[in-house]
Amino acid sequence: MKFFLDSCNVDEIKEISDYGFIDGVTTDPTSIAHEVAKGNTTEQVITSIIKLVNGEVHIQVVTQDFDTIMSQALKIHSLGMNVIVKIPATLVGLKAILKLNDKKIKCSASSVYNSVQAIMAAQNYAEYVSIRTGIIDENGKDGMELAYSVNETLKNNKFDSKVLITNISNPEHIVRAGIMGVGAISVPYNLIKTLGSHINTVDDITRYMEDWNKIPESSRTFFNK
Repeated sequence: MKFFLDSCNVDEIKEISDYGFIDGVTTDPTSIAHEVAKGNTTEQVITSIIKLVNGEVHIQVVTQDFDTIMSQALKIHSLGMNVIVKIPATLVGLKAILKLNDKKIKCSASSVYNSVQAIMAAQNYAEYVSIRTGIIDENGKDGMELAYSVNETLKNNKFDSKVLITNISNPEHIVRAGIMGVGAISVPYNLIKTLGSHINTVDDITRYMEDWNKIPESSRTFFNK
């Protein structure tokens, strides 16, 4: 299971990348707009991310006109072989995903909210089927249950498309994603920052430090040399 950071913030990307466990970065037009509001251009935001990330970078088109989707997708693809083109899973978007597959361009069918959308995206050779579980939860349904259903459907029908779970709001989503064996998850910065701070881990460290510091200074020879 690939582990992506969901962010367009350069400082966040630098920090989390240094920890070593992420496989890339996902973005969307809204998160890019937040960075542009700080005084950057869209080109500056996107190219900065590309330079920082060794793994995959997911960038979305911002149109629902077929010809414009195709031209924007080609511009996104030109940024590097590690760049995945995000296209919302509408009928027009699915058509574009199929045509881009003919050009060997990898696409993520984004904003998938039901199994039928997922099947159609897989039929058109989407690299990822992206499910926003947090939004589904907010609407009173179980987003992870949909992710499970889609993941099983893709596996049972031997589709190559992989489920990508985005809009993750709690650690339980990550655990469930791992158990079901989805292709990838994308986790926001603030949630990642909490994942290494389990209360028992903190208690262990505190106790070990207290016990270590009880050793007389003259006997603490190992790390003092």
